[in-house]
Amino acid sequence: LTLDCYEEWSEDSKYYRGQVTATPGCPSFPLSQWTLLLEGRAPDLEKVVSGHYSTTIDPKQSQSLGKGFEIVMAQPITTHKVKTYGDWSIATDLWIEALTFIMPWKESELRGYKRYLSGFFIDVHYSLHSRIIDFDKACRFKIEGQKYLRFNSLSEFHRLEVTHLSSLGMVAFTELQQLSGIGGGKKRSETSNRGEPCHNWNRGACNKSTAECMRFHVCSKCRGGHKHGDCPMAKATK
Repeated sequence: LTLDCYEEWSEDSKYYRGQVTATPGCPSFPLSQWTLLLEGRAPDLEKVVSGHYSTTIDPKQSQSLGKGFEIVMAQPITTHKVKTYGDWSIATDLWIEALTFIMPWKESELRGYKRYLSGFFIDVHYSLHSRIIDFDKACRFKIEGQKYLRFNSLSEFHRLEVTHLSSLGMVAFTELQQLSGIGGGKKRSETSNRGEPCHNWNRGACNKSTAECMRFHVCSKCRGGHKHGDCPMAKATK
């Protein structure tokens, strides 16, 4: 049923968008994002949440109709970035409300997906919540590219979970390289210690939080999440 709807709506998404937005009870949602939903594409959560809060309209959004005609659409200016769990949760609820308005049979599936992602926000330190938001984007794009998948097909997201959230994943490794200056071809500033382990933390003497400290709260031996004194590699070399 879902694939049949996407196939039909994609043939004339502007027409169906007009039908949806003219239906009583239609939730408030940016026009450009309605088009994406009708075509089975991933929404831009920053535009979704910005549309929710915005009181400013950008009149320069237009869509060509061919033969010299174009339609001008009033769109909210994107000013609100999705950086925190609160931002993400609000935007996701708005997305679920809009998508279930046109596909009511997907509500349980989407609510389950939100609970799945919310668990990561609970378990992962807030300084790394941007990784979860990027993981969510990757999951949405995967569903966009493989529309036969469901958002509660959680096993399909396992490799993306490793890539974005695991300490062994490519995202974590790339961030560590950038912060430490490894392989970047540029000399790291001598005044910046952001990519180095915090030796005070390893000794139990750092009184700053992870977000406040200019150095990483990781093992100075292996960069794991434990202190140097608890490092199995350090113990093995004794």
